[in-house]
Amino acid sequence: MTLSYAQIEDLFHRHRDELTRRLVAMVNSRDTAADLVQETYLRLLGLVNQQAVEHPRALLHRIAANLAIDYLRKDHSRPPHADSFDAAMDVPCAMPSQERVLLGKERLQVFLHAIDSLPPRTKEAFLLYKVYGYTYREIAARMRISESGVEKLLMRALEQSCAMLDSLTLAE
Repeated sequence: MTLSYAQIEDLFHRHRDELTRRLVAMVNSRDTAADLVQETYLRLLGLVNQQAVEHPRALLHRIAANLAIDYLRKDHSRPPHADSFDAAMDVPCAMPSQERVLLGKERLQVFLHAIDSLPPRTKEAFLLYKVYGYTYREIAARMRISESGVEKLLMRALEQSCAMLDSLTLAE
């Protein structure tokens, strides 16, 4: 029997999931498997009313397997380092430059100095909130002040530390 468009479409949609699972197992990539499944469909469409097919499902799987084998051959036939330099140049370095590291250390020192120069109660509220993760309510209870008092202390701490960091940025 020859296959019509409707038969190919039906065959493809009935077996698409199993085909995808098989190809994922062969090529170890869901994206590549999806591409190969689509290519399988296109190849099947090329056989519409052309060739007698006794076992359509077997044909579908044979086409997909051949495409996967071709893909794997092509992928492994490339020399392993042919594009590695170009590919490496496209990947941004995760390490910050020495200049950024030094600038970060300087900013940290300025920030720590800003925190150390805060009045004792402001510093205590800031450290409880930012370092130890206390809530406003917990800080208020611990320091025996209102939650709005905690908010004012934290605002003061942030304003002063930001002002010191801004002065560093302006000096650069």
